[in-house]
Amino acid sequence: MPELPAAIGRYRVDKELGRGAMGVVYKGHDPEIDRPVAIKLVRMDLLEGGRREDYLARFRREVQAAARCLHPNIVAIYDFGSHESEPFFVMEFVDAAPLDQSLPKDAGIAAEAAGAIVLQLLDALAGAHALGVTHRDIKPANLLLGADGRIKVMDFGISRISTSHLTQVGAVMGTPRYMSPEQIRGDAVDARSDIFSTGAVLHELLCGRTPFTGPSFEAVLAKLLHDEPDLAPDLPPALAAVIARAVAKAPEQRFQSATEMAAAVRAALGQGAQPAPAATVVISQAPRADADPRLSDTVLLGAIERRLAQYMGPIAGRMVRLAAREADSAEALCDRLAGGIDKPEERDRFLADVRARLQQSGDTLGRSSPGVGPTLSEAEIERVQQDLTYYIGPIAKVLVKRAAASATSTAALREALAQHLEQPSERATFLSGG
Repeated sequence: MPELPAAIGRYRVDKELGRGAMGVVYKGHDPEIDRPVAIKLVRMDLLEGGRREDYLARFRREVQAAARCLHPNIVAIYDFGSHESEPFFVMEFVDAAPLDQSLPKDAGIAAEAAGAIVLQLLDALAGAHALGVTHRDIKPANLLLGADGRIKVMDFGISRISTSHLTQVGAVMGTPRYMSPEQIRGDAVDARSDIFSTGAVLHELLCGRTPFTGPSFEAVLAKLLHDEPDLAPDLPPALAAVIARAVAKAPEQRFQSATEMAAAVRAALGQGAQPAPAATVVISQAPRADADPRLSDTVLLGAIERRLAQYMGPIAGRMVRLAAREADSAEALCDRLAGGIDKPEERDRFLADVRARLQQSGDTLGRSSPGVGPTLSEAEIERVQQDLTYYIGPIAKVLVKRAAASATSTAALREALAQHLEQPSERATFLSGG
């Protein structure tokens, strides 16, 4: 066995977890935060010239994409660096086995258990898709199942920011049996490709095989491209209908979002509808008489959420909502939220930002005065939407609609939306209205 490195970056290496053609994963320890981590070290010695530079650029995009997807059901990315000229990134260590190892072979599990797994997967995908990230390789081997029943989605190794210049139309990536037809053809893919893969995973959970099987790689690809899905005849009819729609050949015939599919899965299982997440934070319990009135200002809390999301991702809304119920003041709320940010420099930046704005009067953190509603015209909103669409695609329409509900100027609207742009140069151009 190859010699174990003593450390990679600042991280102590404890043992090897797995090895593949392009790299190795270690279990390690972060001495500064005192927590276990997983470290993926990528082998660059197999690549030469332009291929090396291209892969390194793609690797950086992989880390940037995954790090933005902070969600309870997604393996978190903590850090990125270089070790002896080879790139590595540091992930949350999850003591769990992949689904393909922990579930029975060639046999299904109960519909309720399968539904619980898939609903967590869809919740994770909804968060990633909202940031413009498509996983592209959803399969049981990339889903960790913990002893507590929680699913963690891992290996965003071939995911890409939807606007990335590194995404090459014509590059087929993914795993047969779970790949969408458009992915096989090498066409551009979007969130609906993940919907297709999720439908294949749900079918396998229920009956032990995917809807598309064959004796060879080529046979499976041919079925995925041309044949109707081979659904198990003993599937519950409601779940069979969900799967059939999810794995439809044409993307426009599938569920158009992870949230839509999740609602259909719940209905098929006879579960009650899940309330849609609010665009801004709403405190459901009545505030105390002596409570800071800013803690019930939904526009203010929504703006704090947007700033926290720059560091914490989609989970920011849940964190703000819970912290606002327990904090005695807006300042205490911000202090509590800052405690969830790992890196000291990011924590300090967040606190400095929100504290400075809490001290301002009037339009604090994008908060409008009582009784004053949005004043943006449709033309102004349309212009901002067009500018944002240039960078992140169709998801811009949803983001702009949400942000416009509380923005009182185009500058405030652009500031609220700029967090969705990864590149500083793109943010600056967008903020300037250029």
